[in-house]
Parts: sequence; structure tokens; C-alpha cells
Amino acid sequence: MSVEFLGTRGSVPVFGQSFQIFGGATSCVRVLAGRQEIYLDAGSGMVNVAPMRDTDIAILLTHPHIDHLLGLSFFEGLSQPGRKIRLYMKEREGRGLAQVLDTLYAPPFWPIAISEYPAEVQMMDDLPPAISLEVVQVRSIEGNHPGGSTILRLDYKEASLVFATDFEHTDEKLQELIRFAEGASLLIYDGAYSEEEYTRKKGFGHSTFEKGIYVAEQAAVTQLAITHYSPHHNDEELLDMEAACHRLRKDSFFARCGERREL
Repeated sequence: MSVEFLGTRGSVPVFGQSFQIFGGATSCVRVLAGRQEIYLDAGSGMVNVAPMRDTDIAILLTHPHIDHLLGLSFFEGLSQPGRKIRLYMKEREGRGLAQVLDTLYAPPFWPIAISEYPAEVQMMDDLPPAISLEVVQVRSIEGNHPGGSTILRLDYKEASLVFATDFEHTDEKLQELIRFAEGASLLIYDGAYSEEEYTRKKGFGHSTFEKGIYVAEQAAVTQLAITHYSPHHNDEELLDMEAACHRLRKDSFFARCGERREL
């Protein structure tokens, strides 16, 4: 299983000299496993990626907040005639995936609907607790975020990935996540805030790298990746936070746009 971080920011894209190391694109991770190509979220990090040839593409959306959908309309795969793409998202606040995308990507906000692109797009208005994408087994649980968000686990052969972004920790939800992430090869965890910042951001729906370390250790996770950085954190601040994280857990890192990991 190959994991590529295409976008690691939350809330809004950022750019400039202070955001070169970790990147400024919003949430998107590409996973390759056999002939299956899976995208976790469709933030602005999706804009510059070219899909592999002869792969089955699935896009799993954790929730419909706009920073997780910004790149979808520019995804190259949508412009390829005959390319089959399946999109999944759990219904949120009474709106299914098709309704969400037909609202966002339609005049006057966007010239055409996603369904009008040349690719053959299938929108799944549900994301069941367990589904099979060819050789990849996908499981999901509910996170803790305003409006709701889905935590995903992908298993392929001996490798496993847990994607827990837009997640705010509570005692109950942390224990549920620990059980869900048990033995995973890689946990990708929401580290939007420092512990000090979090005291002022409770209820915003995000977490800290310290809580990510706690989950990783309790769940016996092999590697921990922190993501979904606040747009207010520049490279210097993130390098300091990464160093502190690494001192507490050696098998941890702050994800960078363009970075790849083999599981």
C-alpha cells in the first residue's frame, strides 16, 4: 500500500515563503493498492495530481466542508472520457452526496455539475460501516466534528491505514478511535492545534498532536502522521511542533505535501 499526502492543511489553502516545507493545499491523501486508487478527501491538494492508468478510482469524503471539496472540480480523472469514478460520503444534515455536490458545483458557483464531466461518475449517497473496494477493505466510524465527520480505516494485505482528520477528542471518542485503529500500520491524525491553542478552540472540531500520540501508543500503531494544520501555523512553527512530537514518539512525523510512504 502506497500513501501520498497531496494536501495537509485545514480550513483554507495558504501560500508564500512561510509555507514551503509543509505545503499549503487542503486535505487530500492518495492511496494505491493493487489496481485500486483511492482518494481520501478532495481538498485543493487534488488539483495537480494525475491519476494512474488502468486503475479503479474511488473518492472517500469524510464530510462536505468546503476545504475538503475544493479540488474536486479540477481533478484530472473527471475529464477523462470512460474513466469510472465512484464517490462516497455519508449523508450529512439531511443531505446526500449528490445533493451536496449539485449545490456547490452548479451555476452561479461553478459552470457545470460534477455529473456533466466526461468521466462516468457514480455518486454513493452513503458510506456503510464496511465496504470492499476490490482488494481494499474499508471500514468507518463516526468522528466528532461540527456537522459530523467520518473516520476511515483501509486494510490491504498486511498493511492498514486509519484516517482521522477533523476529529475533536473526547474521552469516549478517543477510546472508540483506539479500538478502531488497533494495530494499524499508519494513523493519520488531526493536529490542527497546539495544546495551548486548544484551550481556546474547544468545540471547533479539531485536536492536537499530543492526543494523536496517545491514540497511537494505546492502539499499538506502527507510525503516526499529523495533518490538517491550521492556516495560521507557518513552517517554523510546524517544525518546532514536529520536533516536540518526535521527542515524545520517534515513529511520528508531520506530513508534507508531496510526501509518500510505503506501508
